[in-house]
Amino acid sequence: MTLRELFGPDRRLVVPVFQRPYVWTEDRNWRPLWEDVTALVRRRLAGDEVHPHFLGAVVLDQLPTPTGAMPARQVIDGQQRLTTLQVLLAAIRDVARELEVHDKYVRALAKLTANDDDMADDPHALYKVWPTHIDRASFRDIVDGRLRRAADVAAPAAPAIVQAYWFFRDRTVEWAQELRYESTADDGFDALVRVVRDKFELVVIDLKPEDNAQVIFEALNDRGTPLQASDLVKNLVFQKAEEEGLPVEELYRDVWAQLETPDWRKEVRQGRLKRPRLDVFLTQYLTCELAEEVLTPELFLTFRRYVADSETPLADLMRRMVDRAGAYRQLTAEEQPATTEGRVLRTVGVLDANTVLPVLLWLVTRFDEDDRASAMRALDSYLMRRTVCRLTTKNYNRLFLELLKELKAKDDPAVVTDFLLRQDADSGYWPRDHDIRYVFRSQPLYKHLTRARLRLVLAELEATLYSGKTERIVHDGELTIEHLLPQSWEAHWPLPDDAGHGSVEAHQRREALVHTLGNLTLLTGKLNPAVSNGPWERKRAEILRHSALSLNRSLAERWDEGTIMARADHLAEAFCRRWQRPEGDASALPVAPLSASVAAARTSTPVDRPAAVKVPQPRRDVALHMREAFAGLPVGSVLTVAQIVAARTSQYEAGEISAGAVTARLNSNNVPGIRAVLGSSPLSARKIT
Repeated sequence: MTLRELFGPDRRLVVPVFQRPYVWTEDRNWRPLWEDVTALVRRRLAGDEVHPHFLGAVVLDQLPTPTGAMPARQVIDGQQRLTTLQVLLAAIRDVARELEVHDKYVRALAKLTANDDDMADDPHALYKVWPTHIDRASFRDIVDGRLRRAADVAAPAAPAIVQAYWFFRDRTVEWAQELRYESTADDGFDALVRVVRDKFELVVIDLKPEDNAQVIFEALNDRGTPLQASDLVKNLVFQKAEEEGLPVEELYRDVWAQLETPDWRKEVRQGRLKRPRLDVFLTQYLTCELAEEVLTPELFLTFRRYVADSETPLADLMRRMVDRAGAYRQLTAEEQPATTEGRVLRTVGVLDANTVLPVLLWLVTRFDEDDRASAMRALDSYLMRRTVCRLTTKNYNRLFLELLKELKAKDDPAVVTDFLLRQDADSGYWPRDHDIRYVFRSQPLYKHLTRARLRLVLAELEATLYSGKTERIVHDGELTIEHLLPQSWEAHWPLPDDAGHGSVEAHQRREALVHTLGNLTLLTGKLNPAVSNGPWERKRAEILRHSALSLNRSLAERWDEGTIMARADHLAEAFCRRWQRPEGDASALPVAPLSASVAAARTSTPVDRPAAVKVPQPRRDVALHMREAFAGLPVGSVLTVAQIVAARTSQYEAGEISAGAVTARLNSNNVPGIRAVLGSSPLSARKIT
């Protein structure tokens, strides 16, 4: 449509009352538009052919109007563009009137800015475009011609719509002054009015009720700020409120205005994309209410269906949604209180576990904190244990939707723990304590976890290691992750002299332990580089001198592969206490002192794990299995090949390794610290270091 076709007939284009205000600016919007106008006018004055100029698209939706009333459309998208064009037409009209050019040009422009229907009962029916309530007073002054005098020039703090008027007015005056040196004002305004009326075109999309407005908006591209799904939701809610005769202004002021703060428009990351926080909340809210997956492109259509199907009165539904929004902000706040539930929510935030939020939203708005405590802890443990074990998150959408359905059907928070314990497939298994011990002893978590997640694990382990006799430390700075055995360890951490022919194997074994959790701790940013690669004696002394963390107070005088493994067991116990899994796991026991963990290193090895757990494993090491079989035994101890085969270690389950593999390694005499007992029958091995 040309502007004459769009604005010529008596018709109202109503911007929903609660849409955002006018936000277009000079550099991005007004000046490019004015340059387009003057470029086409110059071509017409020069006698060149003037082709239509495309101004973009607007999206309109039907508004119910009484029989005989002036036709009306609701502006879903394009309110900035339509409002700007009305302001442009009014500015040109006013300058033409002031310069006393032929009255036909003033009348032609006036027909595009005001309706002429003597039978209209609505006092606002005069205005072709009726903007959002914030801009209505200024817009009336502009269209009514009450901003024509220079004394009315507004300060820079004036509404953007007023500044737009004076920008176009001043540019029109400057253009008219330049025109007088080349032609008459009438000739110039004739070209200007004809170009603006007939050579500027818009695509006008008039929606039917079943059209997917959200998909249309995502496909549109303009110079303005795109309309979000939450804007459509707001328009729908208040349109229905007006149809039902509800106190719209009161509902907006007392209810919806809580969702209009800049915080709700701030973009937040959701996976790899960023979306306005309010849109993300609406997705989570609808998922919670409907217990079904809500796709981003379908958000508005899903909400429209939700409102249509709901038996809750609209005003009550709005209040419930705003109430849930407050709960959602508490769930997703960056700073959480130092409470048990606050620690749970901090875990969820660091893990970026958005798929669990509808379940949490239901729990916190349905049950009080005491009643939901066990369910919150179960979700916390489930998510963290699977993260540490590097188990897939691909099934979380479906899994948590199933949990939500069951939770809502039974209306009992105990459902959460029972449901998670029933998951025995790879995609849903809740790792047990021996899985955690295995991972802590064998997996390079420094490489597998993000720094934020690894720092959270270590910080929570630190808090868990507190006893009743330990002072609680509040640290107001950022702690950094430190390798106790440095990543570059060769200079000050030589391999044992008895490594012999197994030096390559010993080197690989040490490298495999560098990034495991038993070798990691937290230090202040200043202490970390000061001790990083030095020898252990000096490094340990500096750590004990400056660090008060429980993670560091029990560091052994000697730091080698054995103590790293023992510390991994110690921290695994603390982890299983912090993130407990119910049903008789050892996680309910208190954390053993590190000295006890060292003494029990031989038995603190993984037990049978269900085949469903696909925990990544490094290449299995026969020599390491043999050394771990002797762990905790004094020098000189003897084990038969059968006893070594029966041992459970980080490398092999009991009986899994063949006797032939152990015998071959013993006969090669390249297992550090272990030698075959010559002439023994059955063949045996002795621990020599």
